[in-house]
Amino acid sequence: MNIRYKQAKSILSPQKGGFLTAGARPYTHSLSWATGCQLGKLYCGAYCYAQMLPNWHFGRREGEAWGEALIIKENAPELLDAQLARARNRPALRIFMSPVTDPYQPIERKLRLTRRCLEVFAGFDDLDLLLIQTRAPAVVDDLDRLAAIPYAWLGMTIETDRHDLPYGPAKSHIERRLAAVKRAVECGVSAQIAVSPCLPYSDDFAERLLATGAQRIVIDTFAIGDGSRGRRTGSSPFAALADYDWRDDEPAISLYHQLSAFHDCVEWSGAGFAGIPGRG
Repeated sequence: MNIRYKQAKSILSPQKGGFLTAGARPYTHSLSWATGCQLGKLYCGAYCYAQMLPNWHFGRREGEAWGEALIIKENAPELLDAQLARARNRPALRIFMSPVTDPYQPIERKLRLTRRCLEVFAGFDDLDLLLIQTRAPAVVDDLDRLAAIPYAWLGMTIETDRHDLPYGPAKSHIERRLAAVKRAVECGVSAQIAVSPCLPYSDDFAERLLATGAQRIVIDTFAIGDGSRGRRTGSSPFAALADYDWRDDEPAISLYHQLSAFHDCVEWSGAGFAGIPGRG
């Protein structure tokens, strides 16, 4: 892994359109303190859409593949504090952290950039929403900090509960993610599970998701959720690995209906991600 550091000029990226603005309560900004991702060589790296975005293509060096480099904005917390301090519309700010790199990838335990950003957010009590989107159980390190931010939500990605898939998470990781959501709810943190993208799952997946107590569940698919109606996924390494028809949305739709029978807030794709109620 090639790790490089830089001094960024801005850390909050305005959202003018796209997936994060697809719902009734669109995000106004995204926040990513790195380009690239240390998880890029794991199973999720095979289909991660971030590897196809311009910030990676223009940020990497020649010959670097997804998962081989990480460019870190080392001044992210200071930039965030400055931008929030001068923002005139803080009560309208809805921030997604982060759409292109996991805020709890392994290096976070060394650098604590996400933690330092959370400490900045804790100093401003008037934003509308902050969603911390991760697939890493390490978020439990900061549940006390999330609980101290009145507008913060935890978004945990749990694509499946099957650990026998060659393109899916290990059993221990699935269990730890489910436990992290349950723990977050117990700590008073609002939590949303993202089954995104929906991979093949077991017969009791819906029951296991419901048992976490998450306030919201969002279901998404490759064909709908990759931002290009499946074109990005079709050109990704995952397309050659998949042993099922990943373009078929019916399993995800079935899970949606299973969950909806017992949960009042099950949402779909972009409209679901951009549908979390705020404080205003």
